[in-house]
Amino acid sequence: MDEMIGKKLMISGMAIEVISDAGDLWETRNITTSETVFFNKSVLQNAIKLGKAEEISESDNN
Repeated sequence: MDEMIGKKLMISGMAIEVISDAGDLWETRNITTSETVFFNKSVLQNAIKLGKAEEISESDNN
């Protein structure tokens, strides 16, 4: 699951970057506000699978 660290995602209108593994949670940084947000790993993985969250590329941030 370490492959998630460094990925940037769009979820619920937020652009986030996964910054670390915090046990059952992913520690993420909201790219716009620089706030720390914690997501349950299974919830984030399911959101990606269901298309509710998507990976964004560097070009999408500009």
